[in-house]
Amino acid sequence: MRAKQNLTLVALILILLSAIFGINTLNIISIPASKEGSAIGREIKVNTVQAPQNNKINIEIVWDASGSMWGKIEKVNKISQSKQIIRRVIKDIPENINLGLRVFGNKGSIDKASLLIVPLSENNKEITLKAIDQIKPSGKSPIGINLLLAGKDLISLPGEKHILLVTDGKDTGDIMPNKIVSELRKKGIKTHIIQVGEITHISQLQLQELAKLGDGKYFTYFEEEEVVPTMNLQ
Repeated sequence: MRAKQNLTLVALILILLSAIFGINTLNIISIPASKEGSAIGREIKVNTVQAPQNNKINIEIVWDASGSMWGKIEKVNKISQSKQIIRRVIKDIPENINLGLRVFGNKGSIDKASLLIVPLSENNKEITLKAIDQIKPSGKSPIGINLLLAGKDLISLPGEKHILLVTDGKDTGDIMPNKIVSELRKKGIKTHIIQVGEITHISQLQLQELAKLGDGKYFTYFEEEEVVPTMNLQ
């Protein structure tokens, strides 16, 4: 009789244990599965829709290669100075950024000519660096019209848009740069400036104000290491 009772007790215990383990097994399977499904849904939404739009960055370098760039500062002409700075900027710019180069005043062009030497695209740093070596200053320096043209290059592109003007600040154009950068800012295009050559109090104030109007940053030629980090293009 006692043996039969013991067998019955063991059977009840086994049934109870089986029921307990069955419930726990279901819980272990079902809860993570629900959470995992929820996490996957969120990842798809962020990675495929939001991230590419927010992270895309476009920057066009607008380079003053007018005749005044032959002038020298401390025995170094401004064109050599600006080439050094632009090379450093290009080196620091990440590969996945759309980079373009527009030059005005280049030798062989008419006074008001502006040429998009390197159209905006990714992974074109080497092409841009080679193009820089071919530039020889000549002609005048209408800054306003060239900022306007750079804006047209950028306006239809998705993501952040930046213009980086490299100039000695001498403007021979009929269009006020202040007006242009203000309009570009309204369209989401920032204008940054690197000043080369002699930095007088007046010229510095003018270019600082221009960069401020364009919601951008102002740099001098000896701050080449700070340009890309300050513009926050990473």
